[in-house]
Amino acid sequence: MPAENDDQPILDAALELFGEIGIDRTTVGDIADRAKVNRVTVYRRHGSKIDVLQKVMAREADRLFVRVSEAASGLLSPQDRIAHAFAATVVLVRSNPILRAMFVSGESAVLEELTVHGSRFLERAIVVADAIARPTGSANDRYVIPEATEVVVRVVHSILLTPHARVPLDTTDDLVAFGYRNVVPILTATTPSPVATASAAMPESENAVENG
Repeated sequence: MPAENDDQPILDAALELFGEIGIDRTTVGDIADRAKVNRVTVYRRHGSKIDVLQKVMAREADRLFVRVSEAASGLLSPQDRIAHAFAATVVLVRSNPILRAMFVSGESAVLEELTVHGSRFLERAIVVADAIARPTGSANDRYVIPEATEVVVRVVHSILLTPHARVPLDTTDDLVAFGYRNVVPILTATTPSPVATASAAMPESENAVENG
């Protein structure tokens, strides 16, 4: 039996069931049985099924962001990092049982987590996208499109919610090509910030005084 203060087996059980039989069909009782605890324990530690789902989502999102960052970390150019991170995000969500189950769920509460209440995940994704897109030393640069990373994150969100339109985005190659054509130009169009520009234009003696 799981340790009294160990919540992971309950979340692991929920993750397995959401992937196996779907979120809509899974009950708190099913989760309790799989985790070998009683239903009261699930309610006491986590709350309702939607509360459990939120915690499982958060944990899987953390893992997803780590893997996307890892996929981009070995690539030298910003263009390659951006295109491959974009593709990796979509592929990893599609191959993750819980995340895939959420995007095909017909349960209104689940859809609300992806749409109405999805901002907390989108905000974290924006931070990750910015870290991947900006090469070392470019923290002072500004995107030509002010909300560039949010635009890209919303594009990914839209693709996951509506996979098929006019452009084929079924394979990794499709996604990488789309990334190079459409995402890379958005995230590599930057301009130096006014502060950085002024600092670069300042005579060396004035810089020394300013930094002193």
